[in-house]
Amino acid sequence: MRPDSATFAPNILFNCCTDLKEPDWRTFSDLELGGCIDAAEDGESGTMIEGGISRDEAQFFTIYGRLIAGGCEAITDCISFHDAECIAAQLCERSSLTLEIVC
Repeated sequence: MRPDSATFAPNILFNCCTDLKEPDWRTFSDLELGGCIDAAEDGESGTMIEGGISRDEAQFFTIYGRLIAGGCEAITDCISFHDAECIAAQLCERSSLTLEIVC
């Protein structure tokens, strides 16, 4: 299912958050959409996620909250850039934060 509707379930909006719960938006200065890959070697168990990947080389996309205290926190992962843009729009509306696209 492609998330094009105006409302998404918590497992789509907050799949990187503990218990799929909405984060405390007050801890963030803005949102960021970035490209990612799983750089784990073949045969390894687990994942090794790398961000900062260009849009055309990304395997998936993550929407992060930029923490006011520094650093960032992953909010949700999306399969395609289009899906990430749609979900980011809803997160911006819910949080009243702006979005920076970095891929």
